[in-house]
Amino acid sequence: MAYEKPEGNYLTDPASRTIPDEDVIRHQPQWFRQALAAPHESRTLTVDGTNIHYLRWGNDDPSRPGILFVHGNGAHAHWFHFIAPLLTDHYNVASMDLGGMGDSGWRMEYSRDTFAREIGEVALHAGLGPKPVVVGHSFGGFVSLIAAKHYGEKLGGLLLCDFTVRPADDAHEWFLHGPERRPTKIYTDLEEAKSRFRLAPLQPCANGFILDYIGPLSLRAVTKGETRGKRTFEETGWTWKFDASIFNGLRMGNDHAEIYANLACRGATMFGLESKDYEPEKLDFLRRLAPEKPVFTVPGAQHHIMLDQPHAFSASVAAVMAQWRAEGALD
Repeated sequence: MAYEKPEGNYLTDPASRTIPDEDVIRHQPQWFRQALAAPHESRTLTVDGTNIHYLRWGNDDPSRPGILFVHGNGAHAHWFHFIAPLLTDHYNVASMDLGGMGDSGWRMEYSRDTFAREIGEVALHAGLGPKPVVVGHSFGGFVSLIAAKHYGEKLGGLLLCDFTVRPADDAHEWFLHGPERRPTKIYTDLEEAKSRFRLAPLQPCANGFILDYIGPLSLRAVTKGETRGKRTFEETGWTWKFDASIFNGLRMGNDHAEIYANLACRGATMFGLESKDYEPEKLDFLRRLAPEKPVFTVPGAQHHIMLDQPHAFSASVAAVMAQWRAEGALD
């Protein structure tokens, strides 16, 4: 979700729409400041030999229902730092860094199953009640779906956010057919690095104060000669907190619809109404595939729903959680 500034006008091409500069909010509203100040813990769990980092909000009541947020491609746990405290009145909440991203360790090899194990083990480790609910955004939705395949009987539910479950004959492989990903650029100047932060896919965001918060947290200092995963850094400076080698040859598979239809836990899907990924015919497919799993949209949101409409996003998660809790799925 972060990368070097592209050529051309990032707000018009290929973004799906534009917003006037005067509509971009830069000051942090009170609710946002309070959310960032809410008490939380930083924790680490070792999964398949790699340290997986996550943030945790809430109390120590083991019977209290809980939510695990899983970020998208190249993002990190702090994308939900301002969302989690909006839900802690009723739920314990965690937000994780997938392997090779954020503050988690890097691997020599990545697969959909290694990501799935990270998600499942964090969900069970973080004190999120008897049956945790996993909420995955974009790429995080894909690997959360695989986690629900393997851990479904131990989960209360899976909520996919702007990830499209496609039939086998329309499966999309995001990573197999393009050029090999280049290692992330190293910047000698931190301010220049911060100025290069962009959302992917490209879109404007009226809540500029959120981008100002998550952007710097997407960078890390590196030292010449330092090694992470397969990469040994050749310069000292600042670079993005994700391992570009993750996406070289990562196979997604064509079994997503079968998995979604046969989950051993509850399921639901949320899209941004203005997202490039919102395709009404695909929603119709999901409703036919699994009529018992709600599919709904959030107005005013593009792909990055939690950034565009943080309160509507959290209210949607809370509504789904309340329904599943009333049905006894989280016990």
